[in-house]
Amino acid sequence: MAIMTSRQASELDFAFERNGWTSDDVKKVSGGNTLAQFLLVVRGRAQVIVNSILTLLRTWRVAAQPAVTTSKEYFAEAGVVLTGSNFENQFYGLEVSATEETELAVRKLEEDSLDAPIMAELGDKVEVSVSQFRAFLAAHRESTEWFIFYLRGKDGLLWAVYAGWDSGLGGWSVSARGVSSPRGWSAGYRVVSRN
Repeated sequence: MAIMTSRQASELDFAFERNGWTSDDVKKVSGGNTLAQFLLVVRGRAQVIVNSILTLLRTWRVAAQPAVTTSKEYFAEAGVVLTGSNFENQFYGLEVSATEETELAVRKLEEDSLDAPIMAELGDKVEVSVSQFRAFLAAHRESTEWFIFYLRGKDGLLWAVYAGWDSGLGGWSVSARGVSSPRGWSAGYRVVSRN
């Protein structure tokens, strides 16, 4: 008797890939009683303790931001000089609601990672408003750090947006990619989220 349909098996395979699993990881889980222990978690009878892949470096208070419709000029005022096409498609002409004063956290990524584990660790604090992102860039010009933000685009989905100061261009280089991208982030990147 089959436990899952071929469609469910395909969905599980995609979920493994999206979350960075390797064939060795699947072999480890398949052996011994690991799946029985995992089933206890799925059924709510056990909890998972996660070792953090993010270390808090500092916090930064961002003032309340007004509602705005974004544009190339809007980001240029914060020092953005180079953008990728995904960023332009998702974040130019975006209607952004006003935000209250809040505190953002800058965390160091301690090991190479895909977006899914980072987002899982940050939970409901993962999303930063586009106007808060812009305010952060404006205040951190000439930083030597590379930053990752999770911003909601025009399509209603979260996008991984990364920004680094390009001293040759004299401004921020900014790009965006989908959070299910198989390309990960290197240890040392700074992840900015709500605190």
